[in-house]
Amino acid sequence: MKRETLDEYKRTGRYVRTAMYLRKSREEQGMNTEETLRKHRTLLDAYAEKAGLQIGPDDIYQEVVSGESLFARPQMLSLLEAVSNGRYEAVLCIDMQRLGRGGMYDQGLILDTFKFSETLIITPERLYDLTKELDEQSAEMETFLSRGEYRLITKRLRRGLMQVINSGAYAANTPYGYERCRIDKLPSLKIIPKEAEIVRQIFEMYASGMGCTIIEQRVNALGAHGRRGARFNRNTIRIILDNPVYIGKIRWNRTSTVKSGVGPSRKKKVVYNSSDQWILIDGRHPPIISQELWDAVRAEREKNYFYVDNKVVASPLASLVFCSNCGRKMNMMGQRKGVAYLLCPTPGCCAGAKFDYVEQAVLRQLVELSHNLEIRVSSQVPPDTSHLEQILTKSKEQLPRIEDRRNRLYSLLEDGTYSRAVFSERMQVLAQEEDQLKASIASLEEEIHITQSRNEEKQLSQLKTVLERYQSASVSGKKELLHSVISQVIYTKKKKTKPADFHLDITLCDFF
Repeated sequence: MKRETLDEYKRTGRYVRTAMYLRKSREEQGMNTEETLRKHRTLLDAYAEKAGLQIGPDDIYQEVVSGESLFARPQMLSLLEAVSNGRYEAVLCIDMQRLGRGGMYDQGLILDTFKFSETLIITPERLYDLTKELDEQSAEMETFLSRGEYRLITKRLRRGLMQVINSGAYAANTPYGYERCRIDKLPSLKIIPKEAEIVRQIFEMYASGMGCTIIEQRVNALGAHGRRGARFNRNTIRIILDNPVYIGKIRWNRTSTVKSGVGPSRKKKVVYNSSDQWILIDGRHPPIISQELWDAVRAEREKNYFYVDNKVVASPLASLVFCSNCGRKMNMMGQRKGVAYLLCPTPGCCAGAKFDYVEQAVLRQLVELSHNLEIRVSSQVPPDTSHLEQILTKSKEQLPRIEDRRNRLYSLLEDGTYSRAVFSERMQVLAQEEDQLKASIASLEEEIHITQSRNEEKQLSQLKTVLERYQSASVSGKKELLHSVISQVIYTKKKKTKPADFHLDITLCDFF
């Protein structure tokens, strides 16, 4: 939609299909998020009513998270997808900065999406038609300035946070055994007696020689549970035992965030800093355990600690096998005792099996899959996608009908047959049908493309290579070979069954 079209709509009384985007800014940190967004929505609803902008319940994109990167804001990504698909003629927000103040890549992507789809950006102060050179320059300048402002605000926040931490205040997530409070107007912790008693017992049991698994069982038997109602597990016990907050300390800079990639592939990875980089400060909060008990636990931890070098591959099936019950990755355990088992990390879930049994079963199934592929390749029968294509054709035939229904709704609104409330309700239902239909069409097209493009000859060739080289390869080489041909393995085994009585469902990688 262009600026001139909007003026024409105002003259004819036609409502403009509009989305509303709400997000709290960095300047509003410390304010209640829900209250802030509610005030913004009230202001924008009044503006939309006055300006003739049609906004349904499903047209409001409310961002409750705040992230520097565009790809850390799911509601913004959904809005951009809807804008690029032509669902909206305009987007209403408090100001241009709400749409994006991230890096140049993010800003360019947002502005280009609005420009190429000819979607207006409307704020209570100004309207931006990015097909107009002057409006485009103004939008680019505002996003550029907001980026510099964002950096200054971030720097001030970090500097203020470090001042608070150095004063002994606690600014991280509340650990088990404590609740938040304020001491001299600074954030700190107050002991929860019932939880603190569980913490003391955990430290005392470990200092007496008990392992994390036994402690986990005993703590759960006492009826204790985590903050979210979950049972204690071995990892929770380890986290408690390694946290110096329980002797009145504050540990900071234990981890760092490293960013890599560009665009949708941009990822954040948490890395653990070496202990000499940690910041350990005396906190304002009271300790739960004594220094003597902490030292005794540290001595036991160092004696029992088993170093795992992430650079050394221990299992050729690592990250490939998943439990059919809970969906978690199966882990290889017990290798230090001489017999390795493949076990589900969820207590009481799927029964485990000897690792060697599972590895041999995977290889046997790969031999069988190779034989079946060889038969299909030699027969040279193309994949049958006729059924999928028939469904796709029928689905596409429904798109023009939806557009006809939309035009009829506008006619019924303009001649007064439908009130605005009824019109909005019908348009909402129609938009949902259209979105579902387009998603179904996209899924069908992708499935047909994958089926027709799959190169079974390449798949067979790689499968044979894996089987030929596997036995002579190193552990890391075996892992690389299996990952080159297997997408995932679903593992199923009932309790109290024979050692090799398990089932594997192997999904091969697609080759094109």
